Amino acid sequence: MKGDPAKLATTAATETIRLQTPIAHMRRTATRDVEFDGQTIHEGDKVVLWYNSGNRDESVFPDADHWDPDRANSRRHLSFGYGIHRCLGARLAELQVATLIEEMALRNVDVKITGELERLPSCFTNGYHRMMVTMSKADG
Repeated sequence: MKGDPAKLATTAATETIRLQTPIAHMRRTATRDVEFDGQTIHEGDKVVLWYNSGNRDESVFPDADHWDPDRANSRRHLSFGYGIHRCLGARLAELQVATLIEEMALRNVDVKITGELERLPSCFTNGYHRMMVTMSKADG
């Protein structure tokens, strides 16, 4: 990452959130018939949004599985919902991640995972119960 650390940290944060969405899925019930992308969804049908899938839509995010801190449209992620169902804390979460990335970059911090990742036992949220790491001053 080159350039203004604050701006790059902001984009790196939204790109990180895009790839590591905190919510796995959300289910809704269609309230009326609608056609979506050539598919008819009928009133009463159950519809599920898989956030990892939406955030890796190649038509929106080229090379979507690749973490790109310079990705111009990284804020288009669906990790915090959309429209009236957008998380109220989304901006705070993005700011916290951006601040962490910026401060780590300014201090040239290197982070290495040192143990087994322990994921939260949930099919609804994507998160970790435990992630052991070491942090040190990076070479260079």
